[in-house]
Amino acid sequence: MPTQKLDRRVRRTHRLLGQALLDLILEQDYDSISITDITNRADLNRATFYLHFGSKEELLIATLEERFDELVQEMEAHNPNQPTWETLDSERLIFEHVAEHAAMYRVLLGEGGVGYVAHRIISYIANEVAKEIRAEKPTAVAEPIPIDIIAQHVAGSTYALLCWWLANDMPYTPAEMAHMAQKMCFHGTMWALMEMQVINEPLETYLENLI
Repeated sequence: MPTQKLDRRVRRTHRLLGQALLDLILEQDYDSISITDITNRADLNRATFYLHFGSKEELLIATLEERFDELVQEMEAHNPNQPTWETLDSERLIFEHVAEHAAMYRVLLGEGGVGYVAHRIISYIANEVAKEIRAEKPTAVAEPIPIDIIAQHVAGSTYALLCWWLANDMPYTPAEMAHMAQKMCFHGTMWALMEMQVINEPLETYLENLI
């Protein structure tokens, strides 16, 4: 069987299982969801599930990361000539994504949510931000702020804003949230990057170009 056809079948199976789990999360408590519940909803058998995943936790993380990968690709397409995580468009797309799937994220990130999901979301954002900063090949200076610290700051701030926004029934539009997040989070990050000499132009000019 051609590899491409097999890959399509694998992706389809992952999609069916992942969507089944996300649908069930909206209907019942996460801890009560069984593998049988997932496979019945996806119209697949348990053997197929275990051929691809070892647990529902593994399936959930894989499903979320696939959604995040798609979001990053959309962000990159909107900003082909700029660092993905430093633009107002990118911030807006993040909030629009969360708004589109608000019911799911409220369950996953709320007070009674799935604890390890928060860690994985923050880690995913931090890894993407750090990767992008390193791609800029910053020049070493005396006592710079470590890239991983900057990345964790961006990721943690973004995550906290998303959680607050959802918990308060999204009182501001994605565009408004993006604008506020840009001012609070990324402007401070730009100062840190300036210290590392990642940005080779006056900070005021750089920030004006972002907004």
